[in-house]
Amino acid sequence: MIAEVLGVDAGPGMVLLLVAVGFAAGLIDAVVGGGGLVQLPVLLSAMPGATAVPLGVNKSVSAVGNIASAAVYWRRNPGSRIDLRLLAWSGGAAVGCAMLGAWIATAISMEVFRPLVIAALLAVLVFTVRGWVKEARGAGAAEAPGGPATGAGAPGTRGKLAGSSAAIGVYDGLIGPATGSFLLLAFRRILGGRLVDALATAKIIQCLMNIGGAAVFAALTALPWPLIALLSAANLVGSAIGARLALSKGDRLVKTLMAAGVLATIAKLCWDHFS
Repeated sequence: MIAEVLGVDAGPGMVLLLVAVGFAAGLIDAVVGGGGLVQLPVLLSAMPGATAVPLGVNKSVSAVGNIASAAVYWRRNPGSRIDLRLLAWSGGAAVGCAMLGAWIATAISMEVFRPLVIAALLAVLVFTVRGWVKEARGAGAAEAPGGPATGAGAPGTRGKLAGSSAAIGVYDGLIGPATGSFLLLAFRRILGGRLVDALATAKIIQCLMNIGGAAVFAALTALPWPLIALLSAANLVGSAIGARLALSKGDRLVKTLMAAGVLATIAKLCWDHFS
């Protein structure tokens, strides 16, 4: 009965697990970022058929979560400005290539795709943990290592922005977790200046990439929209609780649980692939 209502071939236990993971992804995103690291591998294990369905569900839920995250960001930072030139040069390339990446993903079999996801998730987990270590040591990212700020329309900058954003866009369409961190890192390396200056624009680009990728998956395969709505609701609840947890400085516990959860889900993917 539940499977028929939600449009997915899963028992009550699996549905509860997916809802719990959606909640956890929202909470993790609100506190430390990277909730997709937990959500994607569980979806791949729960939906072992064509790659387009779990990727479409993941991308759609992520789109809702990122839109909500952007809304919260602007409510807390009403003076934030959008860099229209950065949005044009970086956003156009990122969104177009995210849609291309999503289209490529639909043509990859699960047997080929699963090892790619395992490798990518391990790499992103290492990248994320290194960031936590630097933050703990006081090496924050408030200032760029490259000196003074460079405008998005400066000579030589537009090509670098378009190229790096295109690569990030393809990754986002194919796999997705930690895309926002990669965008900010690219902006910081290319533009210099304060990282906070690019946050608002990066959030817009990330939302557009998620919407574009979800649209491609929705156009090419039948997605279980009732399940997507349920997971999105769980994601938003987790995000709201995570925001309060972040204010109470509970990020260390969340980081530990996130790393353990990601390693556990990667182990499950490895078991599914090699067994």
